[in-house]
Amino acid sequence: MRAGIIDAYDEYEDVLRDIRRFTSLAHGSDVLTKALLGNYALLDRGRPLEDLRNSIFRTALSRNSRCPLCERAQICALDHFLPKNEFPEYAILADNLIPVCERCNRLKGDECDRVDGLLMFHAYFDEFPDTEILLAEIHVDDTVSISYSLHRTEKIDDFTFGRVEKQFNILGLFDFYQMEAIAELTDQIDLYDEAYSSFGDSGVRSTLMALTRGAERKSMNHWKAALYRALSRNPEFCNGGYQKLLTSRID
Repeated sequence: MRAGIIDAYDEYEDVLRDIRRFTSLAHGSDVLTKALLGNYALLDRGRPLEDLRNSIFRTALSRNSRCPLCERAQICALDHFLPKNEFPEYAILADNLIPVCERCNRLKGDECDRVDGLLMFHAYFDEFPDTEILLAEIHVDDTVSISYSLHRTEKIDDFTFGRVEKQFNILGLFDFYQMEAIAELTDQIDLYDEAYSSFGDSGVRSTLMALTRGAERKSMNHWKAALYRALSRNPEFCNGGYQKLLTSRID
């Protein structure tokens, strides 16, 4: 089966573009499936492909130690983008092995939509939309409340937006980003206090706009970029409302 597996490697990007047209090389063969799945253990420490595993992690760490799925947690595991149980021929293909965090690896699981073809975004082959679709909503009353949502624009086609929604729903990113946002802002109260005492609400707004620009260098739809954009546009937060962060809640 060596020639067939090499051909499957060559077809990998084609499978990503339209997974509905492809069936695993090992489909219907328990023997071949077991043999191909057994290859993954060769990546373990002290096994023949340990250097491949180490190389994948070194490359990822040299670029960004953050998980490409949530953009928050540290990478610590290898995710099979096309699950090895569905496509065991890709069990040790480097292009199919994505360094991710433990949380995202667990939640993604064996996700592989062969019916609608809605795959999640591949860290190596896909670009997340560069137009603003992730929004943060801020409410300042007795506390500061933060919520995230997706907004489809005319620049995003239905298929792409469906993939975005799938990724956020499977990984529970709305709730995850809410919790991270409160922690992020609570840690920065002293920064806002300094800006407010020196320049008032305009100082806080300028600080938030600077933080927005920094986050947007990572991605227009990075969770911090959406957060700081929303905060900079919220007059209540900038005019001292940030002090209510210490009593904040997540709705």
